[in-house]
Amino acid sequence: MASEQITQEALNIMLQDGTTKDNLKQVLSGVLENVSAKAVSEQIKAKNGSGTPEGGVIEYKRFVNAELKDKGTARKAGKGDAVKGKPVKVVIDTDKEIVEELQGKDVKLYGIDGMAERRKVNHQSAIIRYLDREFFAKVTEGTEVTPKDNVQDTIDDLLGRARTLKNDFIDGIESDLLVIVVNSTYRKAMKKILDELPNGTDPKEQAIGMYDSVRVYESNRLPTDVEAVVMMDGAIAQPYYVSEYSAEKVPFDDAVALEDYLYKGTKALMEDTIFYVKKKSV
Repeated sequence: MASEQITQEALNIMLQDGTTKDNLKQVLSGVLENVSAKAVSEQIKAKNGSGTPEGGVIEYKRFVNAELKDKGTARKAGKGDAVKGKPVKVVIDTDKEIVEELQGKDVKLYGIDGMAERRKVNHQSAIIRYLDREFFAKVTEGTEVTPKDNVQDTIDDLLGRARTLKNDFIDGIESDLLVIVVNSTYRKAMKKILDELPNGTDPKEQAIGMYDSVRVYESNRLPTDVEAVVMMDGAIAQPYYVSEYSAEKVPFDDAVALEDYLYKGTKALMEDTIFYVKKKSV
């Protein structure tokens, strides 16, 4: 009976009782940190933008390759070469929300804190799934490659294309700047050829191993028909921010609304460094 009384008190006077409200805020906090730790896209997206998501626009830059010239060229010209950069702006143009109502009779079973914690975990998972799918949808802006007869040859082909890529911005991509992302089918096929991750690798980074000195990730959120991707780390940008979970008493009802708001933008910055294969057509 005492527990039920406390629950009803939390439900009915949450907005007026500072202690209860602060307690609930503690329970609901940490959405952003957990999303950052668990989303594969978070580990391999571009992180060198200027600005903040809250400002509405993040700017990223790709710099042209440096060029070796004969000694004395700059002295003769009286100046060095200007560093050429290609600015790419990513607009925070997608707004999403999760708003759920907990009825008082449901809250009685677990308590407002218990129900809020359960829903927080569920909302985090929904945000992670959404961000990963939006991120990996951009890989198809890269170069589609015809798969080889087996998985290892296919991955080797993708890696070879990335390592030998040459243009104004890229002169081959080193292994430590590449990532491999595969679906579950490719992961099973690669299981015996994956090396262990280096000692000291943070388990939060989500990598499942190394192949030919390149980090490998598994994701079931690649586009439906895409099986494997080799890409440069940071080839896709996805700045976002979450309006941290809040709870409000629903007017004229015995209910509490749990609210989460997500704002994001997603854009391929270096589509030339993305190589992917689709399922073979039968």
